[in-house]
Amino acid sequence: MSRLLDALEQCFPHATLASEFFDRLNQSLARQYGFAPGNTRFGEGACCDEINEPELLRLERHWGERFRFGGLAGYCHGGRTALAAVSHHVPARDGQRNLLLVAGPHIGYNDDTWGRVGRAGQVETTTCCGSLMAIVSAGHDELVSKTKDRLDAQQYELERLMLPFLGRTGEPGTVPMIVRATRFLLERVDEDLTAIVGSLAPSFCGQIATVTGVTINTGASNFFQPSMQRLYNRETAGTAFSIPTC
Repeated sequence: MSRLLDALEQCFPHATLASEFFDRLNQSLARQYGFAPGNTRFGEGACCDEINEPELLRLERHWGERFRFGGLAGYCHGGRTALAAVSHHVPARDGQRNLLLVAGPHIGYNDDTWGRVGRAGQVETTTCCGSLMAIVSAGHDELVSKTKDRLDAQQYELERLMLPFLGRTGEPGTVPMIVRATRFLLERVDEDLTAIVGSLAPSFCGQIATVTGVTINTGASNFFQPSMQRLYNRETAGTAFSIPTC
């Protein structure tokens, strides 16, 4: 455990147990902004890897059935169309309507190695996130001339997103490349989700909370390093809000 904590301190210094983070999120949204299961729809943009399910199911049990707008690697593949759709699915209670959106990439850690994780019932470790690891392993030169495959559309779009990162040269090597790639993808999620929600919020009659970060999958537990926490309504263009640490 001490080696894991040291690795988190180096690469994701603000990570906490994911279950604890999301419990605090639920409490904070309720106390500060009036979010409740009866007036809130939960939208999820995490990677479809089943290793992320414990915390997503925890959120679903609290808020109710989720709407999925993500896909491979935790990017918001559903885009404007998916988020516009879920904005019409929000329940109302006493005139209040709220939309909670949680998104972001994930990365595995196992025995001092980033990008791999041990899974229940399997002897060998596997890549995590497999989609992003495949992109990093392929590299810029192999992917830059690749043509779109409609049978693998999400992976192709991720490859396009990651090309600027893969094309960089001369970056420090003290932090593993998959960690840097995960951070880069998180920046794109933050940027693109902000743009989508920013255009949706003025026409949405209620509040929209967006929460992003990196999920760190380990053999014992999942951890979560938060990135963006913003609240939107017709009057605000995305006010940052904080979640108590305890």
